[in-house]
Amino acid sequence: MQQNREQTSNDKDFQTARYWAVVGFVGNLGLAVMKGWAGIVSNSSAMIADAVHSASDIFASVFVYISLKIAQKPADKEHPYGHGRAEVISTLVVVGMLVAAGVEIIRTAITTIRHGSLHAPGTWALYAAILSVLVNELMYQFTYRAGVKTNSPSTIANAMDNRSDAFSSIAALIGILGARLKYPVLDPVAGIVVALFIFKMSYDIAMDAVGQIMDESVGETKIQEVTALALAVNGVKNVHGIRIRRSGAAFLVDLDIVVDPKITVAMAHDIGESVREMIRVQMDKVSDVRVHIDPSDLH
Repeated sequence: MQQNREQTSNDKDFQTARYWAVVGFVGNLGLAVMKGWAGIVSNSSAMIADAVHSASDIFASVFVYISLKIAQKPADKEHPYGHGRAEVISTLVVVGMLVAAGVEIIRTAITTIRHGSLHAPGTWALYAAILSVLVNELMYQFTYRAGVKTNSPSTIANAMDNRSDAFSSIAALIGILGARLKYPVLDPVAGIVVALFIFKMSYDIAMDAVGQIMDESVGETKIQEVTALALAVNGVKNVHGIRIRRSGAAFLVDLDIVVDPKITVAMAHDIGESVREMIRVQMDKVSDVRVHIDPSDLH
């Protein structure tokens, strides 16, 4: 019964994460088309660069959606710890796309400056930049909350991508305003600033993904939470050797518990199962708990 409730909760989390991936796809598609059109008709390098950023976000949302479908699959013989790290792979693909987009933006901006094809962009680019800031910030707020709620690294990465797009649109807006105030060089310069925002966000997202691949510690707070829950089980004398790692949206927990050496093996097994269920029920997003039993308090 408990396992069925947990599965239902996990399914809802994945459904929520996929929903916001679809929202991201639709939103970024609309923004890319709008900004691309505005950049062309207004002759704005900054707005075209921002459109490229939104276009890369379209593919990012697709990869996130696919990774969520894979991550939802249960553990099998080939993947005994489940498929959660498909989200990490998706996150790194998103990073690669963002970096490629940033490089292309810088190349275009430098070419514009070197060739001297500088001009004041039209009004449509200004309107598009303002709308882009508002839409991307809204998408960030809702997607980030969904990512935190579902503990989905790819959804959070997608949200951070929306935030970087909002920042880059602010940079584009400043560049367009500066160009219209008789400083046309600010338009391609703003395109370079957009690329720098993209690189910084890419680095932050990549470091989080690498941390998961390297089984980076999830922090002392969760270790203390596991300790408290295990010690709350009747029969547990001590706890040590706690290790927690992330696998996509889920946590995998390993720990050793110390029990009275005089009890039977069956009783020790039951205590271990109680610890396992306590942690799975009380802690959020825990997909597996492995409990090792020590028969004497030597630690």
